[in-house]
Amino acid sequence: MSFQGRQGAEQIELRHLRYFLATAEELNYRRAAERLRIAQPGLSQQIKKLEEIVGTPLFDRTRRTVRLTLAGELFMHEARKTLAHAESAMLVARRAGRGEVGRIAIGYVGSAAYTGVLTTMVGKFRSSYPEVELQISEMEMQQQLDQLDQGRLDIGFIRPPVPLPVGIGTIPVLFEDIVLALPEAHPQGASEQVALASLNEDIFITPHHPPEVSFLKHTTSACRMAGFFPRLGPQGRDFVTIASMVAVGLGVALVPQSVRCIQVPGLQYRPIADAKVLAELAVAFRRSEPSPVARAFAAHARRSAFSGSEPSPVRGRSKKS
Repeated sequence: MSFQGRQGAEQIELRHLRYFLATAEELNYRRAAERLRIAQPGLSQQIKKLEEIVGTPLFDRTRRTVRLTLAGELFMHEARKTLAHAESAMLVARRAGRGEVGRIAIGYVGSAAYTGVLTTMVGKFRSSYPEVELQISEMEMQQQLDQLDQGRLDIGFIRPPVPLPVGIGTIPVLFEDIVLALPEAHPQGASEQVALASLNEDIFITPHHPPEVSFLKHTTSACRMAGFFPRLGPQGRDFVTIASMVAVGLGVALVPQSVRCIQVPGLQYRPIADAKVLAELAVAFRRSEPSPVARAFAAHARRSAFSGSEPSPVRGRSKKS
């Protein structure tokens, strides 16, 4: 880094300022040279060069002791500020390169918040990187993947399985049991556990997903393992909507265990007695991520999820609810 001196002169470099400040603070060329770990003649030449660039003497050499001129005293104050600003700029750049400062946009499906994984993971990241600005938005899964692909979103919390755009990877952060959501008056509601096969005549409510995606895929897979193909009925935008649709008697639904926190009048949850299907929650990220802070979050997610082993499943409770 350099600064323009008087017209036609060479530019001032940061090393000139460091040499000058050491000499100004020691007021002794020998001690200043030892402090800087350079030869004393070399230091004298650099100070002389600096004075030529500035265009005026900075030290008074008419006496046996070295003293600052008025110009030198004023220059010293400005030199200190310049070096401090330069060091601050380098520190900020290095921290940004390590992902310690910056901005990150995070999307999540609503059910990610019910698990506690979203709040816990983001909260711990914020504690470790307090100067990173976080923008967190709930959004539909396909919208997250589209925005990740377009570079408008940095991290997504999604519910696989789902086709991923080229260059998008995922980190499994949770596996949890899938449970049944039943209307309060459903005949199977009195059972501690419900066999899926007993629901082969029921209508199943699912999210707005293509057949091979997320909970529509989980629903058909679980029912096929139980020996039948489900009668698919209305679809809901999210699990709050689905819970309400079940509560009014439009059908039954397979939902993640964490959705039990949604308590709607007329709704009850039951564990599945036969086909055990686990619902995955994953963090989606760009594999070739240019942002250091987004890479830091992906690394944080990987450490938080695995901690040396596979993510632990969240098991459903057997008591009635």
